[in-house]
Amino acid sequence: MSKRIAIVGSGAVGGYVGAHMAKAGMDVVLIDAWPEHVEAMRRHGLRVTAMQPEAEADVSVRALHMSDVPQLVKEPPFDVAFIAVKSYDSEWATSMILPYLAADGCIVSLQNSINEDRIAGVAGWGRVLGCSVSVLAAELVSPGVVQRNSPLGTAGKIGLRVGEIHGRVTPRSEAIVEILSVADTAGVTSNLWGERWSKLTINAMRNGVSAMTGMSGKQRDTDPIARNVSIRLGSSCVRVGKAMGLALEPVSGLDLDLLSRADENAKALEEITCMILAVAGSRSDDQRPSMGQDIRKGRRTETEWINGLVARRGNEYGVDASLHERVNELIKRVEAGLMQPSPALLGEL
Repeated sequence: MSKRIAIVGSGAVGGYVGAHMAKAGMDVVLIDAWPEHVEAMRRHGLRVTAMQPEAEADVSVRALHMSDVPQLVKEPPFDVAFIAVKSYDSEWATSMILPYLAADGCIVSLQNSINEDRIAGVAGWGRVLGCSVSVLAAELVSPGVVQRNSPLGTAGKIGLRVGEIHGRVTPRSEAIVEILSVADTAGVTSNLWGERWSKLTINAMRNGVSAMTGMSGKQRDTDPIARNVSIRLGSSCVRVGKAMGLALEPVSGLDLDLLSRADENAKALEEITCMILAVAGSRSDDQRPSMGQDIRKGRRTETEWINGLVARRGNEYGVDASLHERVNELIKRVEAGLMQPSPALLGEL
């Protein structure tokens, strides 16, 4: 590819895709705020460990600390900028990279939650696309080292779904798919908002439970009490999405239609439980969702943009999403150091 690419936020997801772009010989610059991580990438490159050899990488990369970004004024502009920072950093990250974007360049949200509107508030709707990260679970385990904890996507289970805001397939969405296909299976979606809410459902039912309990993904899904809370969160999130008029997509091996009924129907609960356990069996023991990683590392979480977002949309559309609000409040108390993460917190729900 002749595209010049920036990745703003080179942690778990940004670092993973950036390493594979560099491995493929693409012109990519990785930008991050963690000085030790940037220095490790400069000195030793970026290493990706994974469950499958084809997902691994050990490659030299060009890495910049965000304070180094102004030097880019001397270089050709970027054709594509991937925003891969936490949701709460979306606006400033967009503002930082926007002056270095080509006149016809675009910005792609490669994040949890739904941040395209906030990015467009800075850059304009015409520049913005989204990418739903459907099957990639990863962690920045140490400076310069990313660990992928999920299998690669397949033809039937696409790993990365790129979409235009308006839903049409365009040359630039196809070009971005070609870029991302070096990292995982990738495809264009004409249903970005449905894809986004479907992935938000998975994050809303899993991230918060791991964050508040301290459980890994596998521990959470194999524990009956934690799994039950996850299912209740997922069911209400799907109902909110349907009330919004979104066409939801199967994601992470789960039938979301079935999930929407699982907190009220015994047969649906049994079937969705089997699906959850099957997915849990495909993950590594180390897999921990991003908010669980954040709590373990003493960082701010994205709870306001995951469970908090579901609660706000539920209130707007008249769907009971109060469980998401209670989870959101508990996580904020854990985040602030007022409580310790523990499975016992599930009793408060």
